[in-house]
Amino acid sequence: MIFEAIKYTEKHLVKNIPSYKVNVVKNDIPISRGLGSSSSAIVAGIMIANKFAGDVLDINEVAKLAVEMEGHPDNVVPAIFGGMVLTAHDKENLVYSSLINSDDLCFYVMIPDFKLSTEKARSVLPKMYLVSDAINNMSKLGLLVNAFNKGQYDNLRFLLGDKIHQPYRFALINDSEKIFEASKKNGALGEYISGAGPTLISLNYDNDEFLENMKKELAKLSDNWTIEKKKINLKGAEVY
Repeated sequence: MIFEAIKYTEKHLVKNIPSYKVNVVKNDIPISRGLGSSSSAIVAGIMIANKFAGDVLDINEVAKLAVEMEGHPDNVVPAIFGGMVLTAHDKENLVYSSLINSDDLCFYVMIPDFKLSTEKARSVLPKMYLVSDAINNMSKLGLLVNAFNKGQYDNLRFLLGDKIHQPYRFALINDSEKIFEASKKNGALGEYISGAGPTLISLNYDNDEFLENMKKELAKLSDNWTIEKKKINLKGAEVY
């Protein structure tokens, strides 16, 4: 994917880049786990090509190329700019806005040893939704954004209560609802499926006791789950 992104970018550059060989030395993002591995590879390829060409593309042009290649801005735009980013686009427009990112929130990322393709995760979604379910998500979205902006997390679990994709994807992720219950029991602020899954994320403050308790809960399950504590990367993509 990195190689494809480099080749895609070359078509949009006014100057040729030198000969190269793609060699991925280290990748910390598991593939097909709902953590944006493909979008990260796309961003990496575009930024590498741009660096070879002398940074002829500004950051907004990099973002537009990444969205063109990925097909949507959901993952590539935050990967480029860092932090929590709201995005929307159509054929002519790409609009994005960064939230005020608080440093006191941790993301407890629970990754299983099985994969789930985006295609399969999309296949279980209905073609039509109840108006009430759409209203549920739309009304909560504004409040969720406001909660993150203000650092007010008391109602996160309620605001993360989705009716558009999570209820249909739980069945594809072994023990997902059981893990959500364990997270709630151990004091998390809220939980959600990362991307299309199968990775699950609990939101909480920096709490080592919570981390250790969730390790014990995950160890009881039939599949092999790992859990890592992460914070928001505010820098975005960088080329060294």
